[in-house]
Amino acid sequence: MNAYYPFTSPIILTDALFVEYGGETGTTTVAQRRASYTIAEELVCRDLQTFLLPYTVTGTYLSTYNAFPIILDHGYVNRVDEVRFIDAEETTYYTVEGTDNANASLRDPVLGLVDIHCIYTNEQSPYKVQVVYNAGLATGTANSPTFEMALCMVAESILNEIRGYGNEAPGDVGIDYFSNQQYRETRVKMLRTVYGTSAIMQFVHKLLNQWRKPRYIRLR
Repeated sequence: MNAYYPFTSPIILTDALFVEYGGETGTTTVAQRRASYTIAEELVCRDLQTFLLPYTVTGTYLSTYNAFPIILDHGYVNRVDEVRFIDAEETTYYTVEGTDNANASLRDPVLGLVDIHCIYTNEQSPYKVQVVYNAGLATGTANSPTFEMALCMVAESILNEIRGYGNEAPGDVGIDYFSNQQYRETRVKMLRTVYGTSAIMQFVHKLLNQWRKPRYIRLR
């Protein structure tokens, strides 16, 4: 999800929830914790390419009617509220509500795919299409133990970086080779996740596997 993230404060994580899952507030400030919670939630949103809670956004895309579907900026689309057809001079010359019409269809809500069908108004065809839609995980999903655990672990890692201790290594990097006196090891290959490559972040990545969908695929 490369789209602008709209939230500047946490919408799920709180101090109480963080402590319940083993987080330590210690001597950190309220601002440090708020930043950690907000960043953690944003990273999970970018990983899953949708919002933790339903949210309405507007995206503008080049028209691909009668060819390929439009891939919206977010998956898990709950509804399409409005589709605006825009010409090359940036004029909105036609607008339809929702997808209960002959002009636009929501092909796949989970992947966020919208089909734009052939439309002619005053012998025009769209240059751009602007879509107003609501996307996000179903209410309550992000409050499940799996999500709460994942969010708290990411927040803890970020908070550790702020206060300067507690992660596997500075910068929370993944460990490919380790040696200590007579003992040494090489770990399995690390994935490059949006959270980092450490073993802790690999665990977070696995926790959220079932909600991560391959959205950018070749379509015909």
